[in-house]
Amino acid sequence: VCELKIDGLAIALTYKNGCFETGVTRGDGIVGENITQNLKTIKAIPLKLFKEADIEVRGEIYMPKSSFEKLNEESKEKGEKIFANPRNAAAGSLRQLDSAITAKRDLSMFTYTAIVEKGDVLPKTHWESIQYLKNLGFKTNPNIRLVDDIEGAIQFCKDWETERFNLDYATDGVVIKVNRLDYQNELGFTS
Repeated sequence: VCELKIDGLAIALTYKNGCFETGVTRGDGIVGENITQNLKTIKAIPLKLFKEADIEVRGEIYMPKSSFEKLNEESKEKGEKIFANPRNAAAGSLRQLDSAITAKRDLSMFTYTAIVEKGDVLPKTHWESIQYLKNLGFKTNPNIRLVDDIEGAIQFCKDWETERFNLDYATDGVVIKVNRLDYQNELGFTS
């Protein structure tokens, strides 16, 4: 499965009985920062899923380029800090002490992984997992492709080499994932 790598901030969301409970940043990979209140202000994050399930999802919070430009224009007019890029703007927005400020920043999220604890059948492939996330009410990146072989993956990379600059969000590459989740687990999660 080939996906665009979103240049944003990695987060994990926990749902109990289909209701959003906790949201944290990736942090150091073991301990993240609890930013639940700020995440509740992001329209792309459902507060209640279409099904009751205990699930953890992972995704990437990002600021659309158009929102980033607008934020910097407004900040410049007010003599406030200008952000270097949309990723920094998204990260800074999520760390606000006042969630009303976060709500005004027009952040979004693409979800890309689900860990089902109970309440549903586990998907067997990454592709099925993406479809499952959509069915629960999550926003997933539409620019994803299931390919049969390495040639298909290379073609996906070529297709997006320049086209990615026409998107309203920043990307910094392509993520290529083994589709079968049991193979992913066997291969491991580090470089």
